[in-house]
Amino acid sequence: MNLRRLIRNGIAPAVVLIVILAVFFRSLTPADILANFFKIPPGYLIAFVLLSLLGTVLRAWQYHVLLAGKLGFKDIFLITLVRNFSVDLLPGRTASLVFYSWLTKKKGIALEEGASSFVISVFYDSIALTLMLGGLLFFFETGMSRWPFLAAMAALFAASALVLFFSGPFLRFLLKGEKLRRLRLARIAGTLQAISAYLAAHGRSGERLKLVGISFASRLCKYVYNFILFEGVLHLGIGLKNFSLFCFGLAATEMSSMLPIHGPAGFGTWELTFALVFSALRIPADNIKEAGFVIHITSQAWEYAIGLLALATLAFGHGRGQARGPQPGPRDLPRGPGPSRGR
Repeated sequence: MNLRRLIRNGIAPAVVLIVILAVFFRSLTPADILANFFKIPPGYLIAFVLLSLLGTVLRAWQYHVLLAGKLGFKDIFLITLVRNFSVDLLPGRTASLVFYSWLTKKKGIALEEGASSFVISVFYDSIALTLMLGGLLFFFETGMSRWPFLAAMAALFAASALVLFFSGPFLRFLLKGEKLRRLRLARIAGTLQAISAYLAAHGRSGERLKLVGISFASRLCKYVYNFILFEGVLHLGIGLKNFSLFCFGLAATEMSSMLPIHGPAGFGTWELTFALVFSALRIPADNIKEAGFVIHITSQAWEYAIGLLALATLAFGHGRGQARGPQPGPRDLPRGPGPSRGR
């Protein structure tokens, strides 16, 4: 079993990365990537860092609301930083769920509630992403038809809205009697029960609309700060047309995280998907491959550096935080320097 896990999570990703680099990026050198990185104006990098921090504050606020304020904002902020760098560690973003659930449990949150809040946040993010892309669709100009994109967004929105707003009767129906066993889904009964209980406890319309708004702001912030790196490398011009193309391209690229096997921390598969997607979108740039590497390496280096620091603070910091009653959100925090440190 351990050998199988080692092959799946260690050896296979390394082989995938080597094959992708050898087949698709053999003409690309580290000097090419570095040269494109130096094309980014320093002001763009500062804006990237600041917006990344803002995105983390928004993401932490989302988790703060989902956990009903049971953790102080500082703790949930640090946990969010860890979640950010662990997103691509394992396929399907399972590593971020493991880190998030473990850290919230360490702080006194029940494992079922921590895991459920993380899963539910994914559906809020999906709704927010479809709303953002839906608005940008008016500025999306390529030779492709818009209808497939519209259909995909409508399906994602409908599925996410069903889970968040109309799932109660459906989940109760599945959990009643032997239905899950007949559907060969008995193993997920505990997960469905936890999610059903969580949704029942967080069913207020005001809270749900608030979470949609926070998720939308978080998604927009993330795509803006990645677009800054994209524009810093390619210099295509800042405008809604290019921003729209980038957002659709990045959304498609991020689907590579759902592959059953990908490169270590997503490297290789992410860059290959990025190059294929943006080539299909007919981005007028010869250095699109280099841009993919620069964006991914820069964002990952920043998130790993600050995320590992946050993990060390949580794991070895003095005193063990415990769950508590409702705490103030970001707007109620004292003015002055922000937390010691979103995606």
